[in-house]
Amino acid sequence: MSESPGPKRDRLSEVQAALEEMEAERAIPPQQFSSLAMLVTDASLTADEPAIQAAHDGLRRLYGHHVRADRDQAERAEQRGHLLGMLDMTTWALRRLPSALQLNFTPHGHPVSFLLEVAKEPGLSNEQLAGRLKVDATEISRIGRRLTAAGLVWKSRQWRHNAWSLTPRGTQYLESVGLIAPPPGGIDYCLGVKVRPESLTGVVTDASAEVYISLHRQARFDGSQEKLIQGLARFVHELLDKVPAAAEAAKSGRTGLGVEIGGHVATDSGDVVKAPNYADDGPWSGLSLGELLRKATALPTVVENDANAMAQLALAVGDADGSSDFAAVVLDKGIGAGLMVDGEILHGASGAAGEIGHVVVENYQGHECSCGNKGCLESVAGSDAIARRVQEMSGDPVPDLARALVLLKSDDRGKLVEEALTEAGRALGRGLADLLNLANPDRVVLYGPEPLVSEDHERFPAAKVFMTAVRRTSIEHAFSTARDVVIVTRPYDDELGARAAAAVAWNRLDQD
Repeated sequence: MSESPGPKRDRLSEVQAALEEMEAERAIPPQQFSSLAMLVTDASLTADEPAIQAAHDGLRRLYGHHVRADRDQAERAEQRGHLLGMLDMTTWALRRLPSALQLNFTPHGHPVSFLLEVAKEPGLSNEQLAGRLKVDATEISRIGRRLTAAGLVWKSRQWRHNAWSLTPRGTQYLESVGLIAPPPGGIDYCLGVKVRPESLTGVVTDASAEVYISLHRQARFDGSQEKLIQGLARFVHELLDKVPAAAEAAKSGRTGLGVEIGGHVATDSGDVVKAPNYADDGPWSGLSLGELLRKATALPTVVENDANAMAQLALAVGDADGSSDFAAVVLDKGIGAGLMVDGEILHGASGAAGEIGHVVVENYQGHECSCGNKGCLESVAGSDAIARRVQEMSGDPVPDLARALVLLKSDDRGKLVEEALTEAGRALGRGLADLLNLANPDRVVLYGPEPLVSEDHERFPAAKVFMTAVRRTSIEHAFSTARDVVIVTRPYDDELGARAAAAVAWNRLDQD
């Protein structure tokens, strides 16, 4: 078990302490940049302007110092790249703050009118908003894209129409400029749960996306659907017990639940259609997870595919750098993609859009996938597939990715591991090229195990081998301007998945 209590931290002090550590270094280690980036992300989620401004000002000082420092050209260029990347991050975070947005939106302008109408009646369509604002639907689309990029609204599909609703940031903006009063009811807390075949990870967040508690539990879900739901419900109640305010709010329907799972999820109903990585003959496929959890927990509940959840979190926290047309790819045991199109998550006809893990990248004689086909992408490039390939090549027992990467340092096995990583990277590159050619996103956010996707190649040498193969192959196989797409990487862990589940719940649950 792990617990991470943390309501209302003094994030400004944490940022200042991080900057002091960085200033004391002759060459700033990559992990210090990563730590500051996490603080800035959290500050952006909670609109903590002093902390973001302090990070921005401190980075500008560091940039001047380190770029002019007496050091070799390669080292100076590396420091410059890290600092410029962080400065871009803080600049974007400052632009998304309510105080910055006030400078762009006049009180009686169309963007503010759009927000106020959606605040009064979530779910309005483009046509309904056009009628109320007395503009055409094209103008509504333009305003909607701008507000989506600012993180103030979400867009979903209801039948053939867009349905607009405010994000927590949008509500906070309207409250901060005095255009609406804080609501007496609505959703005050959301629980997010990341479900794996062998474990559960959960968080409790408030409307500002502050994480109050994080819990991790080992769990096995063999047996009946009834036992599975009972186990999940116990975990949810344990989370509530850790945050009494959320438990109290739940009594009046003001606490929601978001659950994310790898597999085909029918988003509207919350049914798990197929989850081959969870159990071959277990209780997952065909499970009415949303409905059964609503009954077992008495909480309004939404269920989402893990990659789709990460795409929605990426939009909310700025991982896609303001883009509203991007793909969030989750590299895990399985591989999936969440497709964001014009600020809207693309679910497809039955919720199965983005299943690139089951695109065939080997011939029919390739490895058998958990879905029953052969040569699927995740059967070659998934974390378990990499471990299996290293075991095949080395003859050593390799139970998981971590053990495979340990062998990278071995004199007699290191080359074999490099070859396996290159094979997997090329396969993922081919899969991403297919995605780029079909969906034409302007960037890809690749979430995966830190040892495979980290930019810190000194600390994680496997990432250099793997990501070099991914990027080169995706460019080779992409068509036309799809070759210019930026691939950015982010470490993925179970707590981040739980936060994504909570973000989906905030997005979809009625907050009026």
